[in-house]
Amino acid sequence: MTGDDGDTRAIVLRTERLRVTVWTAGDADDLHRLHSDPAVMRQMTTGTQTRAQTRARIDTWIAEHAARGWSKWRVEDATGGFVGRAGFGQAHHTGHRELGYLLAPSRWGAGYATELVAALVRWHFSHPDAGLQSDLLAYVFPTNQASRRVLVKNHFTLLGPSPHAPDQLVYIRGANPLRRAAIDGVRASEP
Repeated sequence: MTGDDGDTRAIVLRTERLRVTVWTAGDADDLHRLHSDPAVMRQMTTGTQTRAQTRARIDTWIAEHAARGWSKWRVEDATGGFVGRAGFGQAHHTGHRELGYLLAPSRWGAGYATELVAALVRWHFSHPDAGLQSDLLAYVFPTNQASRRVLVKNHFTLLGPSPHAPDQLVYIRGANPLRRAAIDGVRASEP
C-alpha cells in the first residue's frame, strides 16, 4: 500500500473493516487532529498535545517499531481514511505490554474499537516478546465506560486500581487466575 506521501506503508494487521499500519512522516496532520481534540484526549493522561508533541510521538513510534517490532500504529479504513491509533506500549513499571487505542470521534459507536481490540489481542499472543510477561494489560479511567465495555467484550478481567497510575483501573488478559491478584501489587476487584 502507498501512503499519501508516496511511501510504501507496511500493514501490521487487518480486520474485516480496518488496517493497522506503520506510521510515515506524512501522518502528522491526521494524528495531530486526533491528539488536539479535547473530546478525544479527555480520557488520556497527557491531555491535548501540540503539533510538536504529536510529531515527536510519531518519531518515537516509528523508532520503537523498527527496534522491537511493536508500538502504537496508525489505524485506517479500507480506503486508507484515518480512523485513529492503536497498539502497545510497555505498561507502567511492569514487564507487560499495555494495549491502547484512540479513535476519531466520527468513528465512535460503530464497533471499531471492539473489532480493533480483538485483533490486537490476537496479534499480542501470536507475537510474544521474550523480554516481557505474556499477560496483556490495559489501563482506563473509571469514568471511561465505553472503553471498559470494549475490554470486557474482549475477555479482559478487571484487577482494580493501578498502583502505578492511581487514577486508572488495570485490566488484564491472559493471566492464570491464580496469579491475577499478584501482578505488580494490584489487588483483584470484587466481581
